[in-house]
Amino acid sequence: MIRTSRRIIFYTFLVIFIIFVPAVIFYAQGYGFDWGKRIFVVNGGIYLKSSPPKAEIYINDVLRGTTNRFVKRLIPKTYNVKLVKEEYHAWEKNIIVKPGLVTRTDNIFLVPFNPKILLVATESEEYANFLEKPYPLDKVTETIQKKSKYTIFKIENINPDKSGKKLYFLSNNNLYSLDWDKTNPDNSILSPVLVPNVLNYVIYKSGIIYLDYFSGKIYELDTTSLKSTEFFDRVFLSFNQGKWILSKDAGKLLCIKQNSIEILWLNNINDESIPRLKGETEKIDLGQQVVNVLWLPQTDEHLIVSTDDSILIVELDNRPPQNIVNFITTENPEIKYDANNGTLYFLSQNRLYRTEL
Repeated sequence: MIRTSRRIIFYTFLVIFIIFVPAVIFYAQGYGFDWGKRIFVVNGGIYLKSSPPKAEIYINDVLRGTTNRFVKRLIPKTYNVKLVKEEYHAWEKNIIVKPGLVTRTDNIFLVPFNPKILLVATESEEYANFLEKPYPLDKVTETIQKKSKYTIFKIENINPDKSGKKLYFLSNNNLYSLDWDKTNPDNSILSPVLVPNVLNYVIYKSGIIYLDYFSGKIYELDTTSLKSTEFFDRVFLSFNQGKWILSKDAGKLLCIKQNSIEILWLNNINDESIPRLKGETEKIDLGQQVVNVLWLPQTDEHLIVSTDDSILIVELDNRPPQNIVNFITTENPEIKYDANNGTLYFLSQNRLYRTEL
């Protein structure tokens, strides 16, 4: 082989070495090349976990496997992510991938497309359990009036504690409790005013959080010492327009409004994907009358919402698009969820139905 040919071969391999070896090293270290910006960048990734699993993952319309899965080596930018599974509503989200970070989305709840709905017999135990109330309202009202010597008439917002033996209620913006004796109501004990000037309240862990009428701030009441401490240092007057419902993890509080739901975060959520600060609020507009709301306990990030003519499943993940699914269309449904077996019960037109969710 002549000297010129040897030099050509040598320099060719030298150029290949200089170009490709650094590229291989960069690739091994998690770098990628952003052709739009024409620069090397640190790749990121997306972790997707769904219930149920085995949903097809499409990232910018390209199939990338099935859940649950970590999709790695993604150039930092915004991706359109869609999960598709037969017999379930598609889930879609625009997800931002950041350099060197994994964006976790592990509370994806896929809603059945055509749920199997069963009619519950009127003689069944399930039917009786649905209609059963935690306390007899008429008897409780009568007992309170007797115990107060008929100074308390207007009784609102009754909530039992976890034991079911103590009932809290509001009357003329005063908070009271009743140690309820269902066997012999006359032995029940009515408290004096626990807290005056209460606009709204909910049982929280071992105490109560309530909205103060004058300051518009939320306080926490220790039900043992009956001392109140400031829970938030800001005003939440708009958070008094409907019923309060606490999430199972006690980290979020929702307020039912006429055509919307407002969520209040009670703790900091240190999540790179969707960080939340204590005191942060978010309003979810539904455009229809909200009748009742339940937290979906599997995730505590989804709501079961009953309206005048439907049952909706609403996710809290506010990255667009926000997934709101019309799960069941029915007239004026009353809803109750059994977390032990994942069964949703709904009463509509005097008939009780159940479906798995």
